[in-house]
Amino acid sequence: MQSCQKRKISVPWQKISIKMEALNKHLQSFPHFSDHLFEQLEPYLSEKHLEEGEYFLREGKVCKQIAFIEKGIVRLFYLNDGKETTKCFCKENTFTCSFQSLITQSKSDIAIQAIEPCKMIVLSYDSLQKLYEKDLFWQQVGRLVAETEYMISDNHQRFLRDLTATDRYLQILEKDEEMLQRVPLNHLATYLQITPETLSRIRKKITRT
Repeated sequence: MQSCQKRKISVPWQKISIKMEALNKHLQSFPHFSDHLFEQLEPYLSEKHLEEGEYFLREGKVCKQIAFIEKGIVRLFYLNDGKETTKCFCKENTFTCSFQSLITQSKSDIAIQAIEPCKMIVLSYDSLQKLYEKDLFWQQVGRLVAETEYMISDNHQRFLRDLTATDRYLQILEKDEEMLQRVPLNHLATYLQITPETLSRIRKKITRT
């Protein structure tokens, strides 16, 4: 994987936007959320910017942060016999990290890379543990986010197992056409687990019909 030497920016909460409206709004979807709980969270947050191609996490490193994506898209991928396999794409208003690595504080078997310039709100593992001690609400959030990650992983396995390559592409076209406009075709091919040439033939065939 190509190393990206562009500068990372991480600034403390006091220097970033006051309300973090996107994260606040997202947390409102969780039961029992309150302004008081968001005030508990604020001191632990920081902002990170990634350029296209830059890594939030590299394979083999321990995941020390969880990120809420305010802007941009990242891909989670791993190497399988030397070939990249994209596990999923995460875009605005979602959380991302290597959950297995974060929870166990062991080396990650996946990498997380920006495929667009990204703005993230990040929370460290240590800060997350402190929040868990402050209120049961944060334990609930952690559990629900982890459950969502599990369902995404399980759905992708069934997606690959049960559908033909053409049907996989058509399902994405139907459910998330915007993603097709934003994700480079070479990365999309690794998500569909087909070659770029096969993907090109599928797209041409669908266009003709």
